[in-house]
Amino acid sequence: MRYRWLDYLRGIAALWMIEVHVVDVALDPTWHSAWWFPWLSLTHGFVAVAFLFCAGGALAITLERKTDAYRRMEPALWRYLAKLGLLLVIGYWLHLPAFSLERTLRATHEELLRLADCDILQTIAYSSLLALMLAMSIPRRIIRDAVLIAITVAFAALTPLVWEHRLEVELPIFLGALIAPQPVSKFPLFPFAAYFFAGVWLVPLLRSRSPRVLQSVAIACGLGAITLLAVGFSSPKEWWHSSPAHVAFRLSAVVSLLALLIRFEQRLSRIRFSNILLLAGQQSLWVYVFHLLLVYGSVGGKGLQTVLSHALTPAAVALLIGAIAAVTLATAWGWAYLKQHMPQLVRTVVVSVVVIGGLTFLLLPARYAELLAMGGLARLDGVAPVAAQNDLPR
Repeated sequence: MRYRWLDYLRGIAALWMIEVHVVDVALDPTWHSAWWFPWLSLTHGFVAVAFLFCAGGALAITLERKTDAYRRMEPALWRYLAKLGLLLVIGYWLHLPAFSLERTLRATHEELLRLADCDILQTIAYSSLLALMLAMSIPRRIIRDAVLIAITVAFAALTPLVWEHRLEVELPIFLGALIAPQPVSKFPLFPFAAYFFAGVWLVPLLRSRSPRVLQSVAIACGLGAITLLAVGFSSPKEWWHSSPAHVAFRLSAVVSLLALLIRFEQRLSRIRFSNILLLAGQQSLWVYVFHLLLVYGSVGGKGLQTVLSHALTPAAVALLIGAIAAVTLATAWGWAYLKQHMPQLVRTVVVSVVVIGGLTFLLLPARYAELLAMGGLARLDGVAPVAAQNDLPR
């Protein structure tokens, strides 16, 4: 069962993510001094937060129906684990220095850091595994919720300590990347897993509230976010990187918006534009991957960043955002249509792509992979785009 309000929130985040990345590669830096740019940058910090929160909420709703099946090790569990495995495959594929095992084994330290980078898909997958383990091992709902709340607080509260002491240097590179501070990792578990686990226990709590309660929650959280923002303006720069209060600021704003979406879902459903949000929300993984390939490229080809090179005006950037969003949504609609009407074909295509891609990765010589990688996503060189940087208005 899908909840439209959750898809609305995820759809808003998916479309805004396109704006974030196009601005990152296309906007002329001279516009960074404009009065509006710091406020635009502030909104960018909520994209990943909303995605993680929605992912946690979606998992919570799924667990309500399937936890017993998961505990009995029924096929539903293995299908879910396969989905998480696919997320990790996609996440790490986007970071490959070249589409060749031979070339990857000769990667430099900087390329390995990029490959190991804990990005949004990795954070979702590893957080989901932990939440799944808790659901399967703690049968009582009240105890499980208490543990989830404690984990949420822990990921937020311990972030300054983890970042300050650079604990990742004592761990193998792929494990260390999970807790490495920004910008070494874009979305490390500290603090970003806090948003995921907040979604796991908050979404079911909000879902059953009355309209009056939802309005009160939206107002209270909105005022809390404004208050915390004022605190941030008078705080050191570190507040915007790793402070638990910064986590609370972002989370308060997202919860406020979600409460409003639940409260006014019926009105939103009568607006034609809402179907676009639903499509973007329901096909958010497609939107994520497809637009990244367009904007940044991949190990198999160049992206728009190689030709745009931070040269456009805000008006031109707005037009480009609209064009990329239109193409991405059109392909997302086609993919959704195939999944609904030809599910067996979709499964066959996905399995075939994974198998062929895996064999190509294993067998492709390094010299050919180097040609494919030139100008691709590896050009990011481990530097986080604006969505992953701190959102301190500057």
